[in-house]
Amino acid sequence: MRLAALLLLAACTTTPPEDPVTTETEGSEIISEPPDPAETGAEPALELEVRAADAEAAVGALRARLRERVLGPWGREAPVTLLGADAITVDTIDGQTRAHLALDDAELRAVLEGLPAVMPRPTFGEAFAERVAPLQEAAIANFVCERRRALFEDAECELADLEESVRLAAEALRPLRLEPLWSGGVPVGAQGQPLRKPAVQLRLGDEPARGLVGLPILVMPAGEGAPLRVATDDEGLALLNVEPGDGLVATLDRAALMPPLDAIFPELRAPLRPRPVSLRRWTLVGADGPFAEALGEALAERGAEPPLALDRSTSRALQRASRRAGTLRALANEQGGALDVVLAATVESHFASRMGSRRTWYEAEAEVQAFLAWTGESLGRFEARGNANGIGDERAEAAAREKVARDLARQLAAAPALGLTLERTAALAGAVVAAF
Repeated sequence: MRLAALLLLAACTTTPPEDPVTTETEGSEIISEPPDPAETGAEPALELEVRAADAEAAVGALRARLRERVLGPWGREAPVTLLGADAITVDTIDGQTRAHLALDDAELRAVLEGLPAVMPRPTFGEAFAERVAPLQEAAIANFVCERRRALFEDAECELADLEESVRLAAEALRPLRLEPLWSGGVPVGAQGQPLRKPAVQLRLGDEPARGLVGLPILVMPAGEGAPLRVATDDEGLALLNVEPGDGLVATLDRAALMPPLDAIFPELRAPLRPRPVSLRRWTLVGADGPFAEALGEALAERGAEPPLALDRSTSRALQRASRRAGTLRALANEQGGALDVVLAATVESHFASRMGSRRTWYEAEAEVQAFLAWTGESLGRFEARGNANGIGDERAEAAAREKVARDLARQLAAAPALGLTLERTAALAGAVVAAF
């Protein structure tokens, strides 16, 4: 009898694990809560624990482990956040910070159900929409199916055959290139300060690769420090908040793209080296004819490129002091590195004397102001005067203008602020080293 009474008492006072626990609040409202696995003895479907020196390191390491467990090997560095901070418990044990996470079966399945919403999903528009966009959606569905199969024995889903879609997508993306936005390198001033942010652009031929939005670009630091990750905009452009440096490279982060999207892109890289600005990339406004031709020839002999040709309206704007600074900066951006220095010239010449019946002497004087296109800053004012003779007035005047142009070219090339001599010296030194 006593044994029977004890059994009856136990049956009346024990709550089965599967039944909800109920609590009564003020106002007699009943709230039902699911049983706590820790109290019922149920094993969590996924449990992770990381200890580190501080909370940031512990939580970061735990998130990395969670990604790898849920997403497989691709998840180690995947730019995906699977759970909010409130799902992770942080406390202190034995002097170390502990991050802890426990998910029951339903919670883990919910994480998998939510994967399509958090997976990186670049936009493939315009020329790439037909061949690449459908592949991305099918790839996400396949990836989620594969992870379900890996984590749950009872998972039922089918994988689509993507072989032909991958081939077509890779074919469409094969001509893609990643190039520095600024031709020749990131422009830097005399003190080494960048005059523009480093930037890279996806291109197809001579045009920006438009419609590729959200592709991940990665820059690894030369020394210590976290890598920089940015994404392309609708023009295929990515601005990079880093200091340019020799050996620094931006790459398309294919590892951040979910398989098999990582395989359809070619390896794309673009250097982010600095390039000191100089008179090598220049243009002239305010003068033409024999003066402009002679100045161009004399600067070319000293390492400058042919002057950039400008349309008439831009040339006129650069000659007006009130509009010059804004026009210069816009022009530098538009040319993307093809222009560093603008020379604004005024040239005058007049008859001096006549020798006999045919030979004539002319005098000429010229002033050139040099401006840094990237900032509008004045780099100096240069003057020259001279005279020359020739058969007839036209030839004599041209000879005088050519003479002052060559004098000004010598002054301009020697000016440290314009950097042409320094650039040429560095290039010659590099050639000597390469020869040995």
